[in-house]
Amino acid sequence: MRYKRQLLALLPILLLSGCVPKINKAEPISDNTVTSDIEKNITMYDTADTQLVRDWWRGYGDTQLDTIIAEALSNAPTLKSVEARYSQANSIIQSVESRNMPHLAAKASVIRERFSENHIFPAPLGGSTNNQYQPSLTLDYDFDFWNERGSRILAAKNNAYAQKATIEASKIALSSAICETYLSWNFDEQKLTVLSTLEKTTTEELAIITRQHRLGLIDATEINTKKSALSQITQRIAELHRVIEGKKESICVLAGFLPSYAERMKTPHITNAFSAPVPKEIMLNLLAHRSDVTIAKYIALSKSQMIENAKAKFYPNISLSGLIGFTSFSWARLLDHSSYTPSAGVALSLPLLDWGERNANLQSNVGDYNSSVYDYNQIVIKAANEVVVLLKQSKLIESQLQLHHEDMDARNANVAISRKKHQLGLSNKLPYLSAQKTTFEGEIETYSLMDTKAYIQIELIKSLGAGYRDTKE
Repeated sequence: MRYKRQLLALLPILLLSGCVPKINKAEPISDNTVTSDIEKNITMYDTADTQLVRDWWRGYGDTQLDTIIAEALSNAPTLKSVEARYSQANSIIQSVESRNMPHLAAKASVIRERFSENHIFPAPLGGSTNNQYQPSLTLDYDFDFWNERGSRILAAKNNAYAQKATIEASKIALSSAICETYLSWNFDEQKLTVLSTLEKTTTEELAIITRQHRLGLIDATEINTKKSALSQITQRIAELHRVIEGKKESICVLAGFLPSYAERMKTPHITNAFSAPVPKEIMLNLLAHRSDVTIAKYIALSKSQMIENAKAKFYPNISLSGLIGFTSFSWARLLDHSSYTPSAGVALSLPLLDWGERNANLQSNVGDYNSSVYDYNQIVIKAANEVVVLLKQSKLIESQLQLHHEDMDARNANVAISRKKHQLGLSNKLPYLSAQKTTFEGEIETYSLMDTKAYIQIELIKSLGAGYRDTKE
C-alpha cells in the first residue's frame, strides 16, 4: 500500500515533466514537385543515358588543364581549409558518441592537514598533523531514455555529412572556375592568331594605299585612316595580351600556385568538339546530384535532431554513480579492508519548474530548423531555375552560332568573289584584302561566341551536379 501511494505521488510529477509544448515545423519542398516542374521545361531538350563523370573537364582534351586541376584539387589552400572543418566535424561526433559509454576515472590525492583541537575530532587526532591518502576509482553513467544523446549524435553526423558535401561543392566550384578561365584563355589565344593575320593584312593595305598616294591617285586621308585602323588592331593585340596575363594569374590564385607557375604554362590546346551531355537520370533526380542541395539537406536534418534533443529535456532521467576508494592516515594501512570506502548511488532528475527555460530552448531550435528548411527550399528553387535557364541558354547560343556560321559562309563567299576578280584583273587587291578583313573579324566573333558557349556549358555541368553523388561513406 505504501508503494502505491509513492507511485501515485510521483505520477503528477512525471506527467508535468513530460509535457512538451506544441511546435510548428516548416515543410521542405517536395522532390516530386521540383522534378515535375523541371520536366515541363526540358521536353524539348535531348537527354542521354550517360552520366556526368567527376572529371568531366577531361573531355576538353588538354593535358595541361588536367594537370592544373589535379594539382589544385590536391593542394589548394581553400580546399585544405574545408577539409580541416570536416575533420573537426568528425572529432565532434567522436566526442558526442563517447558520452554513450560509462565514464571511468581514477583519482588519487595526498593531503597533509592539521586537525583542529576544537572540532569534531577528539585527541589524539584533534591537534595533530597527519597525511591523508585517498586513491579512488569512480564510475558515472547517465541513461538516455528519451534519446537526448542519440539525437545529438545524429545532429553531429548530419553536420559532418554537410561538411563532406561542402568539400565536394568547393571542388566543383574550384575545377569549374579554373576550367572557365582556362577555356577563355584558349579562345583569347585564338583571337590573337586572327588579329596577327588581320594586322598583316592591314599593313599590306597600307602599303598599297601608300603607293597610290605617291602616284597621286588618292590623298593622305586614306593613309591616315589605314594607319588609325592598324593602330587600333595593335591596341587590341596589346589588350588581349594583358587580359591573358590576368587570366593566367587568376588560374594561379585559384589553384594555389605561386606566380612562377604562370611562366611555365603553355598555350592551351582545347578540343572544341566537347559537348556536355544532359543525362536523363540526373534530370530526374537533380536534387541528389547537387552538392549545395545536399549541404542544405543535412543542415536541416541536423537542426531537426536538435529539436528532438530539446524535447528530451522535458522528461526525467536516471543517473548512476559508483566509487571504489581507500582513505587512510597511514600509508602502510592504505589498502587494508578497514580503509575501504565504497559507495554507489542512483539519482533521478525531474524537470519541474524552470520558468520557461526548456520551452525557450525548444522554440529556439524550432526556429533554427525552420530557417534551415526555408534555406533548403530556396536552394532547391535556385537549382531548378538554373538548370532550366541554362538549358534555354544552350539552345539560344547554338542558334546564334548557326546564324553566325551562315553569316561567315556569306563573308567567305565574298572573299572568293573578290579573289577571282583580282586574279582576272578586274580590280586591284584592296577589295580582296577588305573582304578578308571582314572574314577575320567574323572569326574573332566566332571565338567570342564559342567562349560564351563554353561558359554556359560549364555552368550547365555545374547545375547538373558535375558528377557529384550524395554518399555518406
